[in-house]
Amino acid sequence: MKHTVFLSRLLLLLVLVTCIVLPAQAVFSAITNTDKVKLFAEPAPDAAVIEVLKKGDVVKVFEKSADGQFWEVEHKGNHGWIISHKLSPKDYQR
Repeated sequence: MKHTVFLSRLLLLLVLVTCIVLPAQAVFSAITNTDKVKLFAEPAPDAAVIEVLKKGDVVKVFEKSADGQFWEVEHKGNHGWIISHKLSPKDYQR
């Protein structure tokens, strides 16, 4: 009985570690639809700016902020948040 409990706890620990170690998967790719798009450190317009993207830059999109105003993205290794209306799906350009 102790052996079974130990193995189940070990399996649970391995699953948790795997979830922490593996990077999140992008939901889709998007393209900036305007120039001077700010990549923010937090999902807020007054947060620190990590990078400024130009029109046509491609980003990997992960998730929407709780209020729906920002998308969490990655651009050339930089992770941050972009105001949602500044992005269009990659296969669609304005």
